[in-house]
Amino acid sequence: MLPENIDTTISLLESDNTQLNLVRWMHQCELMHRYYESDVVFVIQQTGQGFEIIVSSIHQNRSFTTGTLFEQNTPIFQRLVNTPPVGLNIDLTNQKKSDLPKDFDQANNILTRPILWPDGTQFGCICVLNSKTEANAFMLEPFQVLLQQELSLYCQTQRIESLSMRDKDTGMLNEYGFIMMAPRQLSLGRRFGAHAGIIFFELLPDPTTQNIEEHHNRLLGNIIQDTIRTADIAAHYDDTQFVVLVFVDSERDLNYISQRVEKLLHQQNEHLSIDTSYNFFTPDSALKLSPMLEESKRGLRSEQKKSH
Repeated sequence: MLPENIDTTISLLESDNTQLNLVRWMHQCELMHRYYESDVVFVIQQTGQGFEIIVSSIHQNRSFTTGTLFEQNTPIFQRLVNTPPVGLNIDLTNQKKSDLPKDFDQANNILTRPILWPDGTQFGCICVLNSKTEANAFMLEPFQVLLQQELSLYCQTQRIESLSMRDKDTGMLNEYGFIMMAPRQLSLGRRFGAHAGIIFFELLPDPTTQNIEEHHNRLLGNIIQDTIRTADIAAHYDDTQFVVLVFVDSERDLNYISQRVEKLLHQQNEHLSIDTSYNFFTPDSALKLSPMLEESKRGLRSEQKKSH
């Protein structure tokens, strides 16, 4: 099972993957390119958008360069990523013209080996176009193993990072996790024209004991997570504060969410109450996450006391 902070539908070119050395992948493409005396060698990833070239050897024309995206329903790539582990050698001269992208007009053959994520699901494949030497994919095995080992190491690192981003009491993201995850989600939301809001909830002590217990935090955390949608991000920000990045249609939705959380908390524990503060941001807002957080937190009574 892959770590929850890895989304296999997102291209490695769009993810924050400092653990992956894509320059080394490119050098390996160059080695295979020379060995096979081919036109080009490239690595394809199957993403939610289609089949994207992650790295490639140096190529004289603009085809098969990093970032080139082929449609999801491209027959040749659907076949390539589902090949047996030993790979395939495909004679492209016998293929239907309609099954091949126009970039393959001058291609006669393609050697390929699949690349898998550590859980066995398809990542993509290595492709050698127009090999002029050996007509088998045997020498692609070391490259295949190297890429799969790097993906495995990447997943291990992400799993460790995921654990360090979680609050042990509530299982939610902690402050560090929120700072790491929210900017990407905010960027995606803005790209699709979504309005955003940041809501802070501060749990106030039980007046009967003047304390905040672990189970109080768990209760509020569960209520918040049950209230927001999948695209939203929530975190146990510090000992008493929770924060949510939500995508809404209008500013009044923020007030509705705040009131709903407060109502549900009171229903489950009438001794507990919360203070809330929120701000609404349009898609064209240029504010980064940090000033957005500061602006939203400023409305909490505890923060106002600090400033006096």
